[in-house]
Amino acid sequence: MNKKILAALIINIFIATATAAITISYYFYSENPLVVTGLDSYKFFTTDSNILAGLTALMMIPYEIAILRGKREKLPRWAVIFKYAGTVSLMLTFLTVMIVLLPIYDIKFLLLGTAFYMHVAGPLAMLISFVFLENDTKIRLPESLFALIPCIVYGAVYLVEVVVIGEKNGGWMDFYTFNKDGRWFIMMPIMLAGTYLIALLVRFAHNKMSKAK
Repeated sequence: MNKKILAALIINIFIATATAAITISYYFYSENPLVVTGLDSYKFFTTDSNILAGLTALMMIPYEIAILRGKREKLPRWAVIFKYAGTVSLMLTFLTVMIVLLPIYDIKFLLLGTAFYMHVAGPLAMLISFVFLENDTKIRLPESLFALIPCIVYGAVYLVEVVVIGEKNGGWMDFYTFNKDGRWFIMMPIMLAGTYLIALLVRFAHNKMSKAK
C-alpha cells in the first residue's frame, strides 16, 4: 500500500471536512467581532483561502483513492497545480497573521477557537501534505505564476472596497491595515512579491522532496 498517498488522503479529508464545518459555523455564531454574519466572513482572505484549500483538497480525494485501489499510478498534474495554489494561499494567510496581524489584533481572535485551524492548523496541514506526501509531480517554474491568481483577485477586490469606495461610503474597513497612511501603492506590490516568494519556496520544497523520492 502507498502509505504516503494514504496519509495524504486522510489529511485531505480532514482539511475538506474541517473547512466546510467551520465555514458553515459562521452562519450560526461568530468568535470574531469583525465578522457579523456568514456572508461577512467572505471579505477576509482567511476564509477565501481556506475555502480554496478545502476545494483543492476535495479534488485530490478521488484520485488518491484510485491510486490506493491500483486504478491510477499518479495524481493528475492539473489537480497538483490547484493544490499548489491552495497551499500558497494558505501560507500567505499564515504568514500575514504571524507577521502583520498579531501585533494589531487580540491573539484570541487569531489563534484560538476556529481561528487556530483557519490560521495555523489548516495551512500547516496543506503544506505537509503537498510537500511531503503529494510530490510525484514536479512544479514547473511558469506554473508558479498560477499560485498568484488568488492573491491578485483578492487584492483587486480589497483595493476597490477599501481605497476606491472606502469605509465611509459602504466599503470595507482596512482590517489588514494595507492602506494605513494611504500607503496601499507600496503595500500591494510588497504583498504580491511576498506571495510569489512563498510560491517559489513552496515549489522548491515540493520539487526537492520529489527529487529525493
